Amino acid sequence: MSPSVFTIASVLVVIYVLCPVSAIYVNNCMRNNPDNILHVREANTNPSNIVAPGNLLVNGNFDILHNVTSELELSVVVKKKIWFVWVTAHRSTHRLCDLLNTEFLEVDGTTACPSQLASAGIPCRCPFTQGRYTLPLSSFNVIKPDGVPYGRYWVKARLRDQDTGDLKACYAVDFRLSRN
Repeated sequence: MSPSVFTIASVLVVIYVLCPVSAIYVNNCMRNNPDNILHVREANTNPSNIVAPGNLLVNGNFDILHNVTSELELSVVVKKKIWFVWVTAHRSTHRLCDLLNTEFLEVDGTTACPSQLASAGIPCRCPFTQGRYTLPLSSFNVIKPDGVPYGRYWVKARLRDQDTGDLKACYAVDFRLSRN
């Protein structure tokens, strides 16, 4: 089972992978906030445009600044640029742990991290342990879902503590989805 481009974008933005590069721009909307649980130190993508279908090479490192033991709520807004206007294309809210377990569900009912993350020791299950994590150059297969047009997208992903409503992480990404 291959995750969709929206799932890949959401998970990569919120969890660990993307950072400013030539055609992909990422903004940490929690900069200098003591409640921030995630800091992307460095990341690189190749190609700089996300090509679907195709492979995306990614490497980088990030810090999980605090142990994450409580349930987090992930809210994602995806906008597509049409001419000069950003139009909301997708909006959803999920429990992060449930989303990760669903996205990485195997045919036999078990859940497994993608091999690229597992071999690097990067967690993709709750709880998340404080520490520095490094993703060596890894290839991810990007699938374009039917009905998702090529073009420029803006994705904002926020993690909130489900019990208190406190914002714990926020990243916004601007990228181009291109065809081969």
